Amino acid sequence: MVSGNGARATELHTGKAASNVPTRRRGLRRGDLRREGFPSISGATPQERAQAVEALREWAEHQAEGAIEWYMKDKRLKRSGSRLLRALTVLLAVGGSLAPLQAAAVSEKVGAWGYVLLAAAAGCVAFDYFFGVSTGWMRDMAAIQSLQRELTTFRLDWATELLRGGPADADPGQPMASQLLMIGRLKSAVDRIVESETTDWLAEFRLSLGRMHDKLGKTQSGP
Repeated sequence: MVSGNGARATELHTGKAASNVPTRRRGLRRGDLRREGFPSISGATPQERAQAVEALREWAEHQAEGAIEWYMKDKRLKRSGSRLLRALTVLLAVGGSLAPLQAAAVSEKVGAWGYVLLAAAAGCVAFDYFFGVSTGWMRDMAAIQSLQRELTTFRLDWATELLRGGPADADPGQPMASQLLMIGRLKSAVDRIVESETTDWLAEFRLSLGRMHDKLGKTQSGP
C-alpha cells in the first residue's frame, strides 16, 4: 500500500510467489502493491499440519514485509519530491521578492521577472497540494510504523507461544489453534492498514480533483 495521481508504469513484486492480480493502482508510485499467493497446504498427518502452520506463518510475515518494503520505496520517492518542491518554492519566492530591489538598482525589466518567479513558487505549492506529494509521504510513514508495530507484536507473541511449552500430555491441537489465530490477526491487521491508507488517499484525491475543477471553472468563466 503515495500522493501523485498519474498512472503507474512499473510493477512491484513482493514475496516469493506474487499474485498476477494487482490489489490497487495509485499515482506516482513505483509499482502496484502485490500480494503473495496463498500457500498450498495439507493436513493429513500431524507433521503436515505443523508444516502447514509454519507455511502460513511465513506467508503472513511475507505479506507484512512486502507491504513495508513497498511503502518504504514509495516514501523515499515522496520525500525527495516534497523536499524538491519546498526548496524550489523558497528559492523562487526569495528571487521574486528581490526582483523589485534589483529593478531599482539595475533595470525596470528585471522587476517584471519578480512576478514570474512568484507565480512559479505558487505553482510549486499548488503542485504539492493537488498531487499530494507531501501528504502522501506522511501517510507512507504512518503506514510503515503501523505495519512494523504489528509485525513485531506478532513475532513476540509467536516466540512467547513457542517458549511457553506445556505438559507432555497436552493436546497438540491447542497451541496450533492459538498460532492460527495469531496468523489471522496479523493478516487482518496488514489488510486493515493498507485499506485504511488507500481510503485516505482516495478521499484526498477526490477532494483535490474537485478543487482543481473548481479552480479551472472559475478561471475559464473569468471575473
